[in-house]
Amino acid sequence: MAAGSELHIIVPGLCGPLAEIQSLKNNPDISRWIKVLSRASCTASSPGIHHVLASIFDLSIDGDFPSAALSLLATAKYAASMNYMCADPVYLQADLERAILTSSADLDICESEAAALCDVLNAHFKQDGLCFIREGINSWFVASKDRILINTTALSDAVGRNVNYILPQGDSSAFWKQVMTEAQMLMHSHDINDIRERRGMPAINSLWFHGSGELPEAAGCRVTSVCSDDDVFKGLASHVQCDYLPLTASVDEYLDYLLSSAEKSVNVLHLGDLEQLVNYTDVTPWLGSLSEVLDEWIYPVIKMANKNNIKVMLYPCNEKQYQISKYDGMKFWRQQKLEEHVNSY
Repeated sequence: MAAGSELHIIVPGLCGPLAEIQSLKNNPDISRWIKVLSRASCTASSPGIHHVLASIFDLSIDGDFPSAALSLLATAKYAASMNYMCADPVYLQADLERAILTSSADLDICESEAAALCDVLNAHFKQDGLCFIREGINSWFVASKDRILINTTALSDAVGRNVNYILPQGDSSAFWKQVMTEAQMLMHSHDINDIRERRGMPAINSLWFHGSGELPEAAGCRVTSVCSDDDVFKGLASHVQCDYLPLTASVDEYLDYLLSSAEKSVNVLHLGDLEQLVNYTDVTPWLGSLSEVLDEWIYPVIKMANKNNIKVMLYPCNEKQYQISKYDGMKFWRQQKLEEHVNSY
């Protein structure tokens, strides 16, 4: 990759928010990482991964980020005549005052459970012109011939929260809230959940609607390559017509690709393993994954980029972005605290 090129590294959850950070203050891996961040140039950035993507890909998004449409575009299941929304299976732990959401990633759903529940949903909602689509076990979508005029909260931002305060809003929100209520009744009473509860497993008792936006105009996008294992990124690459690479088995393969790229290329690398882990009250899983991401990806990529005079922008998706250069190591006077980069909630 020739000098003058750019590399945008998107790592949601890289800097929290975590339940607590006191236990991290004397950790050597954290100390080394904070030193790198302290010496980089830090500026304000858009909040959340979807705003970051809209900025990098120069997309004009009015309302929901189109996670569903892009994901289905990646799997060749997208039809321009239909309107789509993510309808992910979740567990809602409800009482009189709140309903706390657990995502499908923590439910250990099996193929037969996912198939059976989607069959029930399709049989019931066919009369409303809705069709539920599965892409794998955890990623479900709903398709409608009518426009979906609501604003939603991304699943990653809803996990662990009281969802009563972040339900869909907008012109057709009453309809979709009713769909959610009916889906909850169908799923709650299904034999699958009786079996799960007898086994001590959380029920698959609701859907979480999000990502209902329509595909945006993509004219003028400068991005030339995307590397990610996420279907949203794969769909974006298809939408803007740039190269797409699944996350390679090793960083060396990706570095070889970058070094062979054309002059002034604009490359996007997405590392998504940390995003889900910030939702745990125990920071240990996050810390273990952070160490792997740093050692296996971020540090080697930064080293290569600095050697080849490549502009590196790093996005933790927490309203900050970092520009990292080969001269940062000389800024030894910059010694900042953990709280200035890693935040808790």
